Amino acid sequence: MRTPAIYRRLKPSDADIFHALRLEGFRREPRAFRFAPEDEAHLAPATVGARLQRDFVIGAFSAKDSQLIGVGGLAFNDGVKTRHKALLYGMYVKAADRGSGAADEIMKRLIDEARGNVEIVTLTVVSTNLRALRFYERWGFHAYGVEERSAKNANGDYLDETLMALRLNDPSMPGDI
Repeated sequence: MRTPAIYRRLKPSDADIFHALRLEGFRREPRAFRFAPEDEAHLAPATVGARLQRDFVIGAFSAKDSQLIGVGGLAFNDGVKTRHKALLYGMYVKAADRGSGAADEIMKRLIDEARGNVEIVTLTVVSTNLRALRFYERWGFHAYGVEERSAKNANGDYLDETLMALRLNDPSMPGDI
């Protein structure tokens, strides 16, 4: 079922709500992210705002109450040899809003932005997060490796991460859209 939402690029003035949702994701889904809440809890609003200024981050807002319900971001590389790539990061939709179409709309907007700026979008996803793996595959990303023991939870539980890529505008490559 599609639930109405409003989508827009987040601005530095959205730093507080973005940061709160990001920390919520880390807390509620400790096996889905390589970061823990304490990794970013200390970040000042100005630091988070600078990230929103630099990166392309889309927010999904509930049409009912204007609350931020989902996010996803693209970080573009500055290096001479790597500026053809972007990193997709931080995809998260609140549990109550999953299945609403919010993740698909966020992804569509991220890919549209990437298409005009880069050739390849990369991401990492915890290998046991099958729902996320299927989602990314549906959008044309393909796995090209696994980083074993990429992260370690406080309880000693290791997380492997699947490395994925989407090649844009190259019909000869797998994962092209």
